Amino acid sequence: MKLDWRQGILYLTIIGMEGCWLYALMALLNKQVAGGRLSAMVLLFFYLVAFSFNRLLKWLRLPEVCRRSISWLVWAAGMLLIVKIQLFSGLGWLNPSWLLALPQAVVQILYAFKPELLILVSSAVLWWLGRRLAYLRINFAALVGEFQFGLVILLITFFATSMLTVDLADSVPIVLTFFIFALLGTSIAHAQEGTSWLSGMYQGHWSGLLLVSISLVLILGLLISLVVTPDLLHLVLAALKWIGGLIMNVIAFVAGLFPGPGPAELPPAMPVPEIEPSEGFKLWTMPELVRSGLSLGLVILWSGLVLVALWRISSQIFGWLRRRLASMAGAEFEPLPGAFTADLLSLLKHVLFKVLGLRLLFRLARKSSSVLPEVASVRQIYRQLLRWAAAGGCPRHMSQTPYEYLYTLVDLLPEAQGDLDFVTWQYVSARYGPSLPAEDELHKLRQSWHKIRQHRLKRPSSEYLHEQE
Repeated sequence: MKLDWRQGILYLTIIGMEGCWLYALMALLNKQVAGGRLSAMVLLFFYLVAFSFNRLLKWLRLPEVCRRSISWLVWAAGMLLIVKIQLFSGLGWLNPSWLLALPQAVVQILYAFKPELLILVSSAVLWWLGRRLAYLRINFAALVGEFQFGLVILLITFFATSMLTVDLADSVPIVLTFFIFALLGTSIAHAQEGTSWLSGMYQGHWSGLLLVSISLVLILGLLISLVVTPDLLHLVLAALKWIGGLIMNVIAFVAGLFPGPGPAELPPAMPVPEIEPSEGFKLWTMPELVRSGLSLGLVILWSGLVLVALWRISSQIFGWLRRRLASMAGAEFEPLPGAFTADLLSLLKHVLFKVLGLRLLFRLARKSSSVLPEVASVRQIYRQLLRWAAAGGCPRHMSQTPYEYLYTLVDLLPEAQGDLDFVTWQYVSARYGPSLPAEDELHKLRQSWHKIRQHRLKRPSSEYLHEQE
């Protein structure tokens, strides 16, 4: 299977984003569980091996059962190799102690979570992520979902780091690298689908603006990280304490100017009878198990509130962007709601079905508004056509059907009749028909849209404008 260089860049951006939050999470777990004995870079290299090996299996076109079996057998061998190298490098390869360490750690999981178990769980998750990425179809929606999920994981990781007082020295480079890959990947994916500013007539202007914005954000982030140091924060805190002390001294001085109340005699205290404590009386204290459970519940509650807040903020931001892009001279806009929810549900179902091998008793009902990626690509190109035509002075009326609007566009642009017919037919078929467009049809659709943009739309007649009014 030949990989397009644009798709290769998109794969690299997703690997970079996932690598950032995986490194932060692995570093935190390594310090808390393994005491810093493991190497997070070795585990991330295992993630790259998983992606490369599963891409090779996909290229070989073996049966699905064979590919799964071979993939997870290689994972088991790689996991044992990491256990040997990371924890038992001093033992010989023929010594059975390092082979028996993993079963013993599984048996003792109720008493202690050993580093062997961390390697087992983390390597399985990393291998599944690499295998998932090898079979993932990269587009703009997938990049946005990866960015949203990775941002949530980074926030949870840094929140846990601050609560556990763990020192992650690489937090600033991790965040900057994550946003570099996220901005680069979403920009390229959006431009590749022909629906962004980068594919319009001012693509040079917007490309330069994008590069300048990314550079400015990175430079400001580096300057802030260099200027705002712990010493500066301590200095500011000391200045605030000095100002607070000065204010308290002024208040005490002003209060000392007023005469105080005279001394008063207190009444004699009443004698208190002595009561011998009962031997059976004991002060009730909360058991340690209950206290731990309540603490865990509080952490889960706050994490859920943070996730809900992030979901609401991201939904509002993307909704605002959709409205801004759609507000062009009466062009119609077709929303695709539920992107973050659909990605999260898809990830949860993947974990339950693929990793754990479970089957849900009740299937999660799909919303009627969920749109497949192929249909979403066709609808995005048609929406771009609507915005382009509306900007040229020929918006689609609310009462017009796609084919009625096609006749209007053909009258104004007869030299692109074939491409306009194909784009409209693909949109109607994908929007209202049961079949999905093939890959070659999507490629031809993008070419037709590119040819249409090369023409200049003629101004509509006064009769058409009068009908629109």
